[in-house]
Amino acid sequence: MNYRLPVLLALLALAPGHTLAARLLPTPEDRYRHWLAQPEATDAASYRAYLRGHGLDGVIPAPALLRSARDWRRCGVSEFAVAPREQWPHILPTLRVVRRLQADGLLDAGLMASGYRDAALNRCAGGSSRSRHVSNNALDFDLPASPDNIRRLCGYWRRQGPALKLGLGFYTQTRIHLDTSGFRTWGSDHTWRTSLCTGKPGDES
Repeated sequence: MNYRLPVLLALLALAPGHTLAARLLPTPEDRYRHWLAQPEATDAASYRAYLRGHGLDGVIPAPALLRSARDWRRCGVSEFAVAPREQWPHILPTLRVVRRLQADGLLDAGLMASGYRDAALNRCAGGSSRSRHVSNNALDFDLPASPDNIRRLCGYWRRQGPALKLGLGFYTQTRIHLDTSGFRTWGSDHTWRTSLCTGKPGDES
């Protein structure tokens, strides 16, 4: 009867809300720990040490901070990635913004969905050719579904965005993009016209 085990596990994985399936399937933390043992994760500890030296390690939990893209499975790449060392400074101002947004209750840093992406993954994920993800300056987050979240986030962008050079993009009402490459906003078609905020036109994400 052992030959039935893989089939049983597959069925459990498809069962919505099944507690046994949830226990059997690896969590993101489990996958992160496994990834840390791979050769591609060599720079992960050095990257965190670099952030720690700037007082920013832990702003976003490591398994979330190093998440490459929502579409990592479809694109056939690792779920986690470390940017090239020369790009590490680019993320510092964006992490400072994330820390402020979380302190103000506008963001849950643990819900980060995408950080650094190389050019090939960025194309596969549907990113702009000028995406700040490729330069390690951008982070994507999920938001709880609430019009109030959008209103408060847009208000923050209007008030604080110019000084922070804050770029705020909306893929949907619950999926956003943040970077610190210039004060601008955009929506689903990568233009300011479809942004859920009103204000200064911007460019692509």
